[in-house]
Amino acid sequence: MKLPSSLPFILFATTVSAAFAAQTAVAADVTYTAAKIVFNHPGPYTQVQLETAAGIHPGTTFNNNDLGAAAQRLIDTGFFVNVGATLTGRVDAASVLFDIEPIERAQMLHVGFENFVWLTHSELEAALQAKSPLFQDYLPESSPLEDVFNAALTDALAAKGVTAKVTHETVEPTMLRPERVIEFRVASPAVGVANVKLDGVSTNLAPLIQKSVNAAVRFGYNEGLAGETTGDRILAPLLDAGYVEAALTGVVLAPTVSGDTASVVISATLNPGDVYHVSSIIFAGSPLLSAESFANSQKLHPGDVASRSLLFQTLGPLDAAYRRQGYMDVIAEAIPEVDATTHQVAYTVSVKPGEQYRIREVTAKNLDPAAQAEFDRGFLMKGGQLYNPEYLTGFMKNNTSLQSLVTYSFAYKAYADPNTHTVDLVLTFFRGAGIATPH
Repeated sequence: MKLPSSLPFILFATTVSAAFAAQTAVAADVTYTAAKIVFNHPGPYTQVQLETAAGIHPGTTFNNNDLGAAAQRLIDTGFFVNVGATLTGRVDAASVLFDIEPIERAQMLHVGFENFVWLTHSELEAALQAKSPLFQDYLPESSPLEDVFNAALTDALAAKGVTAKVTHETVEPTMLRPERVIEFRVASPAVGVANVKLDGVSTNLAPLIQKSVNAAVRFGYNEGLAGETTGDRILAPLLDAGYVEAALTGVVLAPTVSGDTASVVISATLNPGDVYHVSSIIFAGSPLLSAESFANSQKLHPGDVASRSLLFQTLGPLDAAYRRQGYMDVIAEAIPEVDATTHQVAYTVSVKPGEQYRIREVTAKNLDPAAQAEFDRGFLMKGGQLYNPEYLTGFMKNNTSLQSLVTYSFAYKAYADPNTHTVDLVLTFFRGAGIATPH
């Protein structure tokens, strides 16, 4: 039996329609055999990935319910704005056409893996792609796969003999890491750095490296996308001393577990490169910070050693000017042009503001009634206003007249929604005067 010229089934990612219940009588109880599977607008995904995600391949026999389930599986991945399906051809050689609209990569979050020292990146990807064939190091915001991936990573660690608790968190961008990311981490056992063994350390660099190695050992292990990585921490004194191309190669991790803690010994080769000096720093100015104001606050100048820390301090006022106006996703960067012959580097500074974010809701926790009343009256960054992190960090210092709050300090978490460009702000108060800190 030949199918009608086209038999459409349309599903949308936000809701499943009843189209499959309203087919023609001819198609209602028919079993089809797929001759060809076609995906319109596949985006970054391969044919194999899409067929695996849909659970349908050439040669598959299916009915209307099965096709609906295949479309639903694509929807459930969370990687598509909408999904539609059309059948053409013969019943025993049907062509299945999926019309799909992938979520753009720019609308998804980069996935980081903080401290999975027992698994290589390939092993991490394989574990997650077994649950979601379309996973390519990015996930949509608030993806239903986040908890699925927690379990998958827990199982992958168990296969290595490690009993672990895996968590994840959406981390807002900072000047040092200007990207909103989803960070997966091993919460238990806590993974610390036991020792760092480096080859290639010259006598003149030994004091700098010893300082940074000592610093690295005091912190947990981190090779993710949020916060300062262990590698950055080891290289920090060199990068601040003008070794702009310093890098670690041949990194080998040797982890051990004892109870609820784990430690890792890091072995690597140091490639310091040479010391570079600044030839120029060019900034044309922006609507929120003029070139003159930028120059007046510069900490790094032509002729100076190309220090990373001074470069970040130089970018700080530009970054702050935008963040206090609600630009949470701002990227203030200095693009380097390295001259290996003269050992000089020229920086061109630019700013990408992104969108402004406004407060949607503010929640204060752990305040007594009197303190809550004063907070409600005195906290002026309310719904609809631009999000300004500087207001938060200065709130207690600048509002000493709020007597019921003076015995408190607080930590805060800003939950941003990049689709609506709004922020839900949660302030958790503690007894004891102090300053506001992110958490």
